[in-house]
Amino acid sequence: MSSTLSEGGPVVAQPMTRGRHAAVRPKRRLRALGSIARSIQVPVPAPVSRRSDERRTGPAPDRPSAPAVTPAAKADTLEVAVLAGETVSDVAARHGVSTASLIALNGLSWRSDVAEGDLLLVKAAPKPAAQPLPSVRTHEVRAGETAAAIAARHGVGVAALLLANGLSRGAEPLPGTVLVLPDAARRPTGDALALTGDMLANAEAIAAVARVLDAPHDALVIALAAAMQDSSLRNLDFGEDDGVGLFQQRPSRGWGDAAGLLDPRRAALAFFLGDEHGAVGLLGTPGWELMGVGEAACTVQQLSTAAAYAKWERCAREWAARLIRA
Repeated sequence: MSSTLSEGGPVVAQPMTRGRHAAVRPKRRLRALGSIARSIQVPVPAPVSRRSDERRTGPAPDRPSAPAVTPAAKADTLEVAVLAGETVSDVAARHGVSTASLIALNGLSWRSDVAEGDLLLVKAAPKPAAQPLPSVRTHEVRAGETAAAIAARHGVGVAALLLANGLSRGAEPLPGTVLVLPDAARRPTGDALALTGDMLANAEAIAAVARVLDAPHDALVIALAAAMQDSSLRNLDFGEDDGVGLFQQRPSRGWGDAAGLLDPRRAALAFFLGDEHGAVGLLGTPGWELMGVGEAACTVQQLSTAAAYAKWERCAREWAARLIRA
């Protein structure tokens, strides 16, 4: 740089410039990053309300300790409140629905959080279909009909008929009375009727006597069918006339004394062998091996028809097979 004198004082020569910029570019001063950040105004978004909050109108009501359940817009959904500390899964479990269905119904995700008082839609669980009541067979008593005649007409034992209707021995229903026919009158379908309680114990007593006597398998089947038909395998102390016990054996017909016949083993022994008072048992009946189950039982018992005893053959065979294996 050089200077010359002039009338106005020293003149400073202008520096040489290169390039196409003729003027000197002023230096830029850098500002601290903090000041830049403070100068930028970032718009703050409005708080995002929960979907459940959008459904609320007016001030929030006081919430009881248990959520108030009110019908929602849809007939098959409920609107429930979240309890303190509950998650979406907790709400789903409390109402018996899956978490996935609750999330989908409310437009949530698996990471969504809920807070106490939030309202969620829950799809109501479908009501179970009403099971049809089992049909009950009945009989309206006509003038002149007796309990024995009604039992014979419908193929049931007289004792079973009296037991099903709470009648005592020798009772005769009045005309117009509606009697309930015992289930034993129905022809079994599907699997054999399961024996439990007293019925099973009595069947085991009959099977035990058959083993002691070394009776044929079919003899046990006939005995079980006869006892099921005439007493529903119940050791009854009443029946038609003076009949008692599993086989409704009558002392007046030579089966022995009533006290002895109320012992299931004694009654079974009498059924197989008869009694010294004149009754003939199964094993003493000529040609019983050639008879059908119903015919053989009817010949010994003389209380119901052969068809009434025969309807229990399939069940009796299954019971006999299980009792032998036991």
